[in-house]
Amino acid sequence: MTSVAIVTVSDKGARGEREDLSGPAAKEIAIRAGWKVEAWSIVPDEKEYIQEKLIEYADHLKVDLVLTSGGTGFAPRDVTPEATLAVVERLTPGIPEAMRLESLKKTPRAMLSRAVAGIRGKTLIINLPGSPRGVQECLEAIVEPLQHGIRILQGQANECGGLQAEAAGRVESVNISAVRGVVKERVEEANVLEGWGVEGDAHGGDWDRQVSIFPLEALDLLPEERRAQVEQAGYMENFTISGIALQRLQAGTVIKLGEAVIRIMQVGKEHKEHGRSYIVSREGRFGRVLCGGKVKAGDAVTVQE
Repeated sequence: MTSVAIVTVSDKGARGEREDLSGPAAKEIAIRAGWKVEAWSIVPDEKEYIQEKLIEYADHLKVDLVLTSGGTGFAPRDVTPEATLAVVERLTPGIPEAMRLESLKKTPRAMLSRAVAGIRGKTLIINLPGSPRGVQECLEAIVEPLQHGIRILQGQANECGGLQAEAAGRVESVNISAVRGVVKERVEEANVLEGWGVEGDAHGGDWDRQVSIFPLEALDLLPEERRAQVEQAGYMENFTISGIALQRLQAGTVIKLGEAVIRIMQVGKEHKEHGRSYIVSREGRFGRVLCGGKVKAGDAVTVQE
């Protein structure tokens, strides 16, 4: 799992005079991407403080990715790019270029951004804007290719083209309900039938929701108290999985669970009660079975690339 640290650069934020909104925006997107936020800090617009924090996160905490927010404009105290350039060893100019290109679709003022990105050791450092909306626009524009870049940086993937299966997660539980509208019961193993669904489950058939999958990473989007309520109510789909970024589980994605191969056809569905939380309906993945086989808890989950 990609480890992330977030640094908000703001004089007023560091003095406690302004609520940090850009940091939480970056954190939410990081969680959706399946990344683990290891650290989060606020520092003033001082080059030395920014450099110290970047070095701490890269050299001592050794996170895979550091995201800074703020200090990339024309104001005299906007020195985040200079602090970043002082600590990185290699530049990655394509990343800020992609972010500016995306932001230019919204406003011509995006050309005024001085954000940079670069590599220190095995840590990628990226400057983001200081506004929550800017953070969202820029980070969402680069998050998918970043996954591949970080894997290369960490020596976990090669740069050659071609399709490959990336082992990214595991099956946490297998669940079946012979009757629609009730919480599924956990079973040791399921037989998944090609073109149908899970044997013995009421949702099988010739349609786009033959099987249902719930990624546990979706629970990280909830406040702690709501997460406890959801876990108590029951959130099980046919397969509960972990270790794969939500953004990688989109409609059209092909994944392999144990021996079964499934194409995701739909993300989320209309909310219904039956003791389930809205997060389950919203973040559930539903798909068709391309290849059948046995699936049990502990099996690997791979995204077919």
